[in-house]
Amino acid sequence: MGKQRKYKRKYKDLEELFDEMSSHLTNLVEDHNRATEELRYLEEFIRYKNLSEEFLYFKENAHEEYEDDLPFAKLTL
Repeated sequence: MGKQRKYKRKYKDLEELFDEMSSHLTNLVEDHNRATEELRYLEEFIRYKNLSEEFLYFKENAHEEYEDDLPFAKLTL
């Protein structure tokens, strides 16, 4: 009887971990889909505004710049 109880508890723990990971993966997939859609709109906007050359110039020449009051870098020319 003791082994059955032990295995049932482990199985329940694994189910809980699986549910948590499944939820996490679902959130990641949703975030990825939103980012992909956002990228699509940005690409089309660049094309619509005829900014492809400017974008390529920025992409090739931009560098990261840090500011003291910001915890992250930003791209700048």
